[in-house]
Amino acid sequence: MYSSRMTVAPVRKRLSREEARAQTRAALLDAAKTLFARQGFEGTSVEQIAEAAGYTRGAFYSNFEDKETLLIALIGRCFDDDLAQIQRLGGNLADVSAGFQQAANIEQELHREAHLLKMEFWMCALRFPAVREAYEGHQARLREGIGTLIEGQFAALHRPLPAPAEQLAAVTVALRNGLDTQKLINPQAVPSDLYALTLHLLMTGSPPATD
Repeated sequence: MYSSRMTVAPVRKRLSREEARAQTRAALLDAAKTLFARQGFEGTSVEQIAEAAGYTRGAFYSNFEDKETLLIALIGRCFDDDLAQIQRLGGNLADVSAGFQQAANIEQELHREAHLLKMEFWMCALRFPAVREAYEGHQARLREGIGTLIEGQFAALHRPLPAPAEQLAAVTVALRNGLDTQKLINPQAVPSDLYALTLHLLMTGSPPATD
């Protein structure tokens, strides 16, 4: 016997104007993130971004003044994600290094796309003054966050810092980025543990102990 109870479909919550706008912006940023990595900022049109996101050109201009404004917003979101990941991995610089390395190994294609996007950010920061100003502001936040980890590492080792923490942070970021570039071009040239090994040498002045 069939039940006399009727199944009521769940009522879908209607998005507020602010929620709908945030959803549209997020979709446009996601689309631009993929397109900029694959074909570059200057090789991507507003129309391509809107189409990939599933919106119209008008929707794009309702959310961003132009493509450069979108790029600046995307840079900010990516740096926010990096800082959040560092905080999730804890306060130990070695753990942060291991966590980033694990992510790179497990999601190689995503890591490649992320690195291509990062390189696009660099090139646009060199070419466009407004992008450079925004990029350097976020880069300073990243150096500060990593610098705090470095200070904690040296304090735990009871060693004085050989240079200001933010300068050492700049070295660790440059090392990570440079090795990533080489590894993505020629994986055999850069062993997976090279970054962790070099970082350990930088922090302790000696190679890590082996079993």
